Amino acid sequence: MAKADRDWAQLDAFEAEYGDRLKDEKRSRGGSGNSHYLNFLQLLADGVETFYADEVKGRDDATRRLFALRGKIFSLREKVGASLPEDEGPLLPVEREYVRKGAIPKKREKRRVKLLADPAPPGYAYPVTFEDIRAVLAELPEEHVATVREIRLSHQRRTGADADWLEGEIRLHCLAEVIANAKGEPVAYRRAMMRAEGGQDVERFGGEFEWIDGKLYARWPAAEYRTFVLRRVLIHEVAHGVAELPGYAEKVRSVGSLERFCEQYAENFYRPPGKSVRLGF
Repeated sequence: MAKADRDWAQLDAFEAEYGDRLKDEKRSRGGSGNSHYLNFLQLLADGVETFYADEVKGRDDATRRLFALRGKIFSLREKVGASLPEDEGPLLPVEREYVRKGAIPKKREKRRVKLLADPAPPGYAYPVTFEDIRAVLAELPEEHVATVREIRLSHQRRTGADADWLEGEIRLHCLAEVIANAKGEPVAYRRAMMRAEGGQDVERFGGEFEWIDGKLYARWPAAEYRTFVLRRVLIHEVAHGVAELPGYAEKVRSVGSLERFCEQYAENFYRPPGKSVRLGF
């Protein structure tokens, strides 16, 4: 049997088992209103945020098994390309008979990501604007952007990282020295390179290296640095949140590490010309 056929067979088996367990849940609880899990499904059908799902999971073994089985079904559906259409709401077909007939899924409002910027000292600037960030995020699936709560343009002293991810917050360490033309317009940016920092993406994204007083710097044309920050650094950090979504654990394992998954996600989003360049330190 081909792997795809096995996946479909497993999905059919899981959905059949899930249907049986839902029947048992309703019967053993004496009706839907007495079941934590079926109440959870009703909230999903009503479009209510189910932020307390983890609390519900811990109520008893039967509830934990139902949550685990539901997660496996969604993961397999995504794997075989049988994800639920957006206009059919958040419920699996087998779940719909366990909610009120009048329940109408509410369209969730798109949650806006909070954007912040630390003050830039004289002679320095950020290569991107809030509008730039919003435009790039709009190119991603909504459920991927939903993992991000806040993005900050940070003037934190560089530690060798272009950005950090912390539980839904992204800090872009992209503050750089401005090299301006006669009109005062930025034509390039320059930033110091840390000795522990990899430089493989500098030349690949259009930058170059230069030594000043024995110190190594990366110098970028303004447009290229903007592209690098938006389409590599930012997207890499968003991928940290994507990796935490249901069904992505196996994808992370398959590429070997979380960082490799994030790089692959960013590379799939935007692939610059040229080969990767590594520094010799």
